[in-house]
Amino acid sequence: MDMGRLTILPIFSLLLVANITGVYGDAKTLEPISTIKVITLINRLLLVCFYALLVFLYFIRSSARSTTNSLFAKAIAVIATFLPFTIPLLSRPSDNPNILLLASLVTIFGIAIALYSLRTLGRSFSIIPQARRLVQTGPYKLVRHPVYLGELISILGIVLARPSAITMAIYCLLIALLLYRALQEEKLLAGIFPEYDTYSLRRARFIPGVF
Repeated sequence: MDMGRLTILPIFSLLLVANITGVYGDAKTLEPISTIKVITLINRLLLVCFYALLVFLYFIRSSARSTTNSLFAKAIAVIATFLPFTIPLLSRPSDNPNILLLASLVTIFGIAIALYSLRTLGRSFSIIPQARRLVQTGPYKLVRHPVYLGELISILGIVLARPSAITMAIYCLLIALLLYRALQEEKLLAGIFPEYDTYSLRRARFIPGVF
């Protein structure tokens, strides 16, 4: 039994419905057209695509060849997934339209990377550390964790739109959680796929040529 389909899938389905509703609301208020309204609508449409893809991948994903036995690692994965949703609850958006525009563009860029990476990952997607197959195509030619990279960029946009000490603290915590999550996944992959060590030596973890 795939527990993710029973637990996480309903949450992603609700988020998908919420963003579809948001698209409808944004479209209704698009007139008079402005740059920030169009960018906001594009952002929302990408989120619809993102959650729709997550829901789809949960339905089609293959069985895991290995899953972490660490309850702590599983908990960290779930916390990292939903931690960004606390940002809008704990902070107010900036009053500067230029900052909001820049933040939206950064978020769109990050979501686009995450979408492309998820599409490449395909049936191997998971929230908790699991090993299904070793993906080395698309963005995985450049970095080992492009989904996390896309998430960090998109959430950076949210932080830019809501600048405060608490949002920066949440972002720093998220970086730490995703790093831990990545390390746990790498242990599983290295234990299942002998070629993973060679693959990891040739690719950066998050940022090509840096880290």
